[in-house]
Amino acid sequence: MFAALLPKSAPFFEMLLEQNNLLRQAAEENVRLFSEVENRYSSYKIIAELEDKADILYRKLGRSLSSTFITPIDREDILRISQGQEECLDNLQSLAARLTSYNMPDMLFSAQKTASIVQEMFALTTDMLVGLSKRRDAHKTRAFRNMRAECDSLLAVGLAEVMDVSEQNLSSLPSVLKWMQIYTGLENLLHQVTELFEHIEEAVMKNV
Repeated sequence: MFAALLPKSAPFFEMLLEQNNLLRQAAEENVRLFSEVENRYSSYKIIAELEDKADILYRKLGRSLSSTFITPIDREDILRISQGQEECLDNLQSLAARLTSYNMPDMLFSAQKTASIVQEMFALTTDMLVGLSKRRDAHKTRAFRNMRAECDSLLAVGLAEVMDVSEQNLSSLPSVLKWMQIYTGLENLLHQVTELFEHIEEAVMKNV
């Protein structure tokens, strides 16, 4: 009887996983942005809609944190993970807007491959969150670091290729500048997904 009267924690893991699901969907559309030129605007609209839903969920989670003192893990960890996922979605939307406005006729392999690996990185964050919610070992450090290293290598090669084209043909400079902005967007996204991974990893280490 007494236990029934105790205040209950809000469903924080459910909200984090729902937020993560929106992030995974946006990452999937991001891959399409880099591979399906004819459907680029459609993918951009979907990412924008997902980001709007994520904003609502982020605010809901924040309100829940401020209205309860009972949380399944440290409230700072919940907040950092939620903020990290929100920032990743913001970066995905920014990158999608850039790609759509530039309307590049062709996509470079290094950019396409990086977008695909980033999608796999987000899948690792899902596995870790599920493991964390069940207090189960969910370390994915080695796999994530390998993916990050591959992305860094791809971006370095991609930028070198773009610069080489600009040196050979000055008329290609506008396209080169656009590609440099796209690669910058991918680098920013990689930075954010790495921060998100580290937030989840820290929570896993403290609670599992």
